[in-house]
Amino acid sequence: MISSLILCISALHASLAAALLLAAPALAQAPLSTPAITAAPVTSPPAVRNAAWWTDASRILAGQLPEAGSALSKIANTMAVLQHRDAFQRSWPPFDTTRLKPAMKFAQDEIVPRPQAVGPVFYPFSGPDALYALGMFPNASTYVLMGLEPVGELPDLNTLTEADLSNSLTELRASIASIQSFSFFRTREMHAQFSRNQFSGVTPILLLFIARHGFAVHRADPILIEPDGSLRETTPAVQRALPEGRVPGLRITFSKSGEKRLRSMYYFKVDLSDNSLTAAPQPLTWIASTAPRATYLKSASYLMHAPQFSQIRDFILEKTELILQDDSGIPLRHFSSEHWDRAFFGTYDGPIRLFANRFQKDLLDAYGTTAKPLGFGIGYDHQDKASNLQRFIRKRRAG
Repeated sequence: MISSLILCISALHASLAAALLLAAPALAQAPLSTPAITAAPVTSPPAVRNAAWWTDASRILAGQLPEAGSALSKIANTMAVLQHRDAFQRSWPPFDTTRLKPAMKFAQDEIVPRPQAVGPVFYPFSGPDALYALGMFPNASTYVLMGLEPVGELPDLNTLTEADLSNSLTELRASIASIQSFSFFRTREMHAQFSRNQFSGVTPILLLFIARHGFAVHRADPILIEPDGSLRETTPAVQRALPEGRVPGLRITFSKSGEKRLRSMYYFKVDLSDNSLTAAPQPLTWIASTAPRATYLKSASYLMHAPQFSQIRDFILEKTELILQDDSGIPLRHFSSEHWDRAFFGTYDGPIRLFANRFQKDLLDAYGTTAKPLGFGIGYDHQDKASNLQRFIRKRRAG
């Protein structure tokens, strides 16, 4: 039954996206013009994957220039990469100006001043959304993302043919188009795009978003959670044939220029339904060991409104001190004013039609008296002045 529910939610995401999409963003389209340069074959021996390689590879994926003298400088001037960079130069600024920067300004005013915002930050049902995780919690050192999308891997860019590189970069732009248009991913379409892409799974998207926030990537390590809740490094080959009871994941280590501290972003492919967590509770065992202080929930399909996702909901309510979410996260009835400081932002007049059965009368009443303006679009009702966010901060526990 749970598998059917998850497939149904994926189908609903696809239907929702199709209904909302007015025009495909330019990022997913072929560029209108490209520099006059002759395409060259891209075939070289595998490069050493040191910190410089990971940073430059991430920058190329993000439509940025690698460092001078990079081991990837050969492909940086190929037609495929120039077209990719041109597409980003035309399409990223409007998204950055109208969506990402306003969200980051909101975070600086309403989230960053709270001590819990330094994390660790837990972001379930996230897919590869490192973009908003970093934007909303810019000062955290540890981020834990979870979704149903496969981990995948990034091949050595130097070993790809020009055709494979071009096709993969095109599919990569298509994969992130929905988060630019709607602020959330279309899971079902992403799975189809992964099947056509040399850049498999969420790994390239995570690297792209980390680079777009100005970070240097030091390494990206395949990992897994063992049945006892312990973490260990592994290889992509092992991940592709994991025995039952192991949870595949990725750990990306990165840093900001001028900072000495290293940050970590984890992604795990995991089903967070009660049935799955009862059979294999190790994801929650490991997350608990990180002592997450903040949780972020966005476009979460209202799953935690249903009894089939009570374990992950109760875990969040018990373990974290700050929760930032839209109305698709945890129902307001779980946040009594006796135990939580509550703040409401934006507008709420009920869910979009697709999720009409998740209407919350108490949330509507709360918005009628205490809501502050939001000023940008995010979540399912992603149009400016139609979106909502809530911030809940746990009051000091007795004793």
